Amino acid sequence: MLLVKKFKSEAGFTLIELIVSISIIALISGVFLANYHSTNKQSELTMTAQKLVSDIRLAQSYSLGSKEYGGSVPSGGWGVHFDKASSPGSYKIFADSNGNKAYDSGEDDKDKGGQTVNLPAGVRIAEINTGALIDLINITFLPPDPTTNIWDGADSYNIAQIKLEGETEGLMKIIAVNFFGLVEVMD
Repeated sequence: MLLVKKFKSEAGFTLIELIVSISIIALISGVFLANYHSTNKQSELTMTAQKLVSDIRLAQSYSLGSKEYGGSVPSGGWGVHFDKASSPGSYKIFADSNGNKAYDSGEDDKDKGGQTVNLPAGVRIAEINTGALIDLINITFLPPDPTTNIWDGADSYNIAQIKLEGETEGLMKIIAVNFFGLVEVMD
């Protein structure tokens, strides 16, 4: 009689195989999450830059449309005010009520049509460049053309670049405005 030896098949994984598989999954997940976080921060900065461009164009549109501020059209038009030193996390859309091409306290009253726009957490105004680095700038649009004024309170400029920076090193967007009123995001 012939004896047939039966082999018992051992199905399953060894402990070492399980540990290696779990380690590989954890490593891939870690890389994915790190890239996701970085991409999310970049997207947030891009959206903030686009909103800033939109708000500058909104002020321009307010001037073209002779939007009223508190019942009357502001004599100096509408503008956007940036102050890197005292408020790097926000900017103001304001009515230039007295025609001085600059933001004065109270000209951003939300009940009359102005507003203060807060940047998302981790995004700030890092630099204002007009050919020289300065701390504040007012970009106003005087109807009916609208004429674009780029003014720091002492001098007029032909161009202003506002650099937004994210909390992650290397994340930045530059918004450029020129004396023609053209506004663009530069990378």
